Amino acid sequence: MHRLIASYLFQNKTCPLPGLGTLSVVAGKAELDFLNTTIKAPAPRIIFEAKEEDASSLLDYIAAKTDSTLMQTIERLGHFCNSLKAATIANQPATLDGVGNFFTDSSGKVNFKSNQLPAALLPVAKAERVVHPQAEHQILVGDKETTNTLMTEYYNEAPAVKSRWWIWAVILAAIAAIGILIYLNSNSASSMFGNIIPIE
Repeated sequence: MHRLIASYLFQNKTCPLPGLGTLSVVAGKAELDFLNTTIKAPAPRIIFEAKEEDASSLLDYIAAKTDSTLMQTIERLGHFCNSLKAATIANQPATLDGVGNFFTDSSGKVNFKSNQLPAALLPVAKAERVVHPQAEHQILVGDKETTNTLMTEYYNEAPAVKSRWWIWAVILAAIAAIGILIYLNSNSASSMFGNIIPIE
């Protein structure tokens, strides 16, 4: 029965256990290791829920595999699940071979701890970064979305030549001011306020 339930669980990702609950296989996530440039395979987890589901497909599966009648299969599965439940209530090992162990916590609730999958089933793949410098892709600059091609063009544009006419205006004004000062200094006898020669 252990082998049949494990086989059904891994093929269908869920397995109802009458009188006990339901086991489900939940997909894990792949883990990226930047330092070693590897990706670890996603490790699936087996979770247990106390809710019961329809076990008719499991019964059909076991009956077909064992060449038994439906009534014989119902009796065998019921006896198996009751023995697992009785073992957990008595705080004895209740193992489902190849899947995990049932146990009761301090509040009397039935829980499940899945077996760790063999490392051979979770291979590590090399994950070297591939850069395509000519490929165009979307990037986010501040809060604006643009492409890498547009940003390259933006930074490679020659800066616009700015008009510098005001420099010439300042130079001409300075020359004019110097010229006025020279003229005023050359006529020492006069000032812009009139004649500065003292009266005797």
